[in-house]
Amino acid sequence: MKRFNFNRKYMEISVYTLCVILLAIVLGKIVWNIVSLSQYLRTVIQFVQGVLSPFIYGFFIAYFMNTTVRYLEKTLFIRISFFHRRPKAKRIISVAITYILYLGCVIWIISYLAPEVIMNISNLLSKLPTDLQYYQRQFYTYLGSDSALAQFLTALNINLLTSYDLTEIINRIFQPVVGGLSTLTNIVNMVLSGTVNLAYGVLNLILGLVIAFYMLCDKENYQDGSKKLLLVLFKKRRADAILTMAESSNRVIEKFFIGKAIDSLIIGIMFFLICLVLRPPYILLLALIVGITNMIPYFGPLVGTVASTFVVLLTNPSQALWVLLVAFLLQQFDGLYLGPKILGDSTGLPPMLVILAILVGGALAGVPGMFFGVPILAIIRDLLSEYFKRKYSQNGIGEASK
Repeated sequence: MKRFNFNRKYMEISVYTLCVILLAIVLGKIVWNIVSLSQYLRTVIQFVQGVLSPFIYGFFIAYFMNTTVRYLEKTLFIRISFFHRRPKAKRIISVAITYILYLGCVIWIISYLAPEVIMNISNLLSKLPTDLQYYQRQFYTYLGSDSALAQFLTALNINLLTSYDLTEIINRIFQPVVGGLSTLTNIVNMVLSGTVNLAYGVLNLILGLVIAFYMLCDKENYQDGSKKLLLVLFKKRRADAILTMAESSNRVIEKFFIGKAIDSLIIGIMFFLICLVLRPPYILLLALIVGITNMIPYFGPLVGTVASTFVVLLTNPSQALWVLLVAFLLQQFDGLYLGPKILGDSTGLPPMLVILAILVGGALAGVPGMFFGVPILAIIRDLLSEYFKRKYSQNGIGEASK
């Protein structure tokens, strides 16, 4: 009987050919059933998201509160000898105090701040003139040829135009704004009508608070478990690189968001106190606008200044200039002194990259993208910097440059 000659080369070619054919069949099936597959994946993602929502809420709550817990442990309880040999009691009390502080702030916002802001918005909507001729008269009153501003500029040999055609400006600017504000009540009613989703979200939030409490109390165990998991999945060098990247990213995010939140809170309070003296309408709403928009670098202060001035301009134009002046001076104080004092060089990004991060983040994810764009770009910049340094050292470029 003739012996079969096994050819390893032809066997490998046959196996590769068979794999390619099978892969082509699978890809064809996927493309052919792409609609049903996408629906199935969407269903699976929604199910997983629904199951994991409390854990996702808990993680972000714990991450947000972790800085306060760490601060209490290192400043307040470190001076009390009773807790030196009782680290678990120190951790539990620190977490409990943090919960009391944050929940107290949330209760104050819900019981006082939110009703006041809603009342200010309601009053603004009720008093907002719907007659577009009103805005044209106001424009002529404060910027016309007979206005005080025109007389002041005339004294400086600067002449304003004697007439304005504001019809196009009104139709393109004021009318959409008035229409958008008038539909705000309908939007609020639509949000409040979703009682089932609201109740489900509240339940997930309560479960997230409970999960966050346990995460904060045992955060070292979770950190050790994550490190061991990385060592199991990756080689030690790769795991150490991932841990270093995570620590660096955490420092950037904490420094940026915590510093920016403190800075914006101070600016909002200062604006509120000054407005108590000037007494423009809707003081609380204006301070909230200035404080929240200040979180966005570069563009945020400009948006807050324009928005607060515009709100006053709609109802009390005589005080709009004062609000504009106060907001402008506060933003200069923040940019030149307060911001560098609190934030320092939190991200290390040059102004051009910060502007790029805001524009790209806003285009991709709207307002949240504008908030998170800067720290994300700073993290990407650090990762690329470490990668290029490692490549330079491997290729000897750094030594050659010396």
